[in-house]
Amino acid sequence: MLTDVVVGGGFAGLALATELAAAGRQVTLLERRAFLGGRAFSFTDRTTGTTVDNGQHLMMGCYHATLAFLSRIGSTSKLKRIPDSRVEFVREGGATSTFRCPPLPAPLHLLGGLCSLDTIGWNDRLAALRLALKLRNLNGTRRELECETVRQWLNRLRQPERLQARFWDPLALATINESPDRASADVFAEVIKEAFLGSREDSTLILSRVGLSDLYTEDARAFVEDRGGTIRLNAAVSSIEFDGRQATGVVLHNGERLPVRTLTCAIPPSALLSVLTPELIAEHESLAGLRKIGTSPIVSINLWFDGEITEIEFAGMVDSRIEWMFNKNRITGQTGSLQQLALVMSGAHEAAKLKREDLIELALSEVKRFFPASRGIPLSHAHVVRERDATISHLPGVSSLRPPNETPFSNFYIAGDWTATGLPATIESAVRSGHACARLITAS
Repeated sequence: MLTDVVVGGGFAGLALATELAAAGRQVTLLERRAFLGGRAFSFTDRTTGTTVDNGQHLMMGCYHATLAFLSRIGSTSKLKRIPDSRVEFVREGGATSTFRCPPLPAPLHLLGGLCSLDTIGWNDRLAALRLALKLRNLNGTRRELECETVRQWLNRLRQPERLQARFWDPLALATINESPDRASADVFAEVIKEAFLGSREDSTLILSRVGLSDLYTEDARAFVEDRGGTIRLNAAVSSIEFDGRQATGVVLHNGERLPVRTLTCAIPPSALLSVLTPELIAEHESLAGLRKIGTSPIVSINLWFDGEITEIEFAGMVDSRIEWMFNKNRITGQTGSLQQLALVMSGAHEAAKLKREDLIELALSEVKRFFPASRGIPLSHAHVVRERDATISHLPGVSSLRPPNETPFSNFYIAGDWTATGLPATIESAVRSGHACARLITAS
């Protein structure tokens, strides 16, 4: 029987599969690995028995598609909302400054939040508000912003250097996974617009109380299978078959052929290119452009200490090579004698090349510098996660290379955080792409 085949079991693929299943479609999802999760998964550390994410993810209230997906599969109880969008910023020596949005309408709540930061001044706060107000007419300037970097854009809007270094830069690095000196301004402007110019609730920060895999993979799998769909693991696709302008089937590495009603590839660009013939890629501009899109890494260093060194749930680290600290004990509620911290470096092109021992030494020295209580507490264990191709590298000009969800083929679609969603390569971008493909399929 012909089914709607989805290749890839990450956020995009599972969002699409569950949406199709909810619409009564017959779905077959193929995942090449032995587990679901794509580039957002978790695993158990063998030494400590605790859960480690392959990269810490922070969501927001403006993740409307993601929240709808998690609600559909019954996973929203696993989320933790941060009151008033509260973020602690820690300076060397342990002094903290808190960003907290007061109950004001957007974008005044952003100004109120910046007023609570003593790392910047009044000129900085007013400059940030002016930038936010300018974004109300973003649609008319998107093409212009696509051609300049975040740094060029912020300088053009006369954002003070201190405000950039201590607020805009960490935000850009965290959301785009690329240095502000390299990242394209268009997607960063969209982040600010969605997070701070909508409702106050859109600015709410959201964390997962559980490991990433536990947040969505099994609930999504059960949702699809309970409605007659099929999830197949260890099912790597080697090629796609076409007949004219239509996809007819996929061939797995074991030689098995599956006919398709519709086919959606929810996999990274490099994986998509590997299952298409060079002739087909060269024939279609939207596919050929994928070769020009690079990737950007994220490095996460997980440290376990023999005692508590901080009560802070998560924090930005001011003027540090490591941007963020996440206190996994506080976030997940895990107990025990060990305190687990996840230290995150985004856009980590140079750090990803370092040896494991050097990364651990760097993380440990920064923890001691910013959290003095750690200086007398032994390090019990460490685990380094390098996601070398964590996201696309969204440089100026990349937006025009990101393909739409439709392809030149009538029943072949593309999903993923890297498609033309207008957002950086985030969880929300992935889910939106999956939902967009679902709408195209059900309307066909």
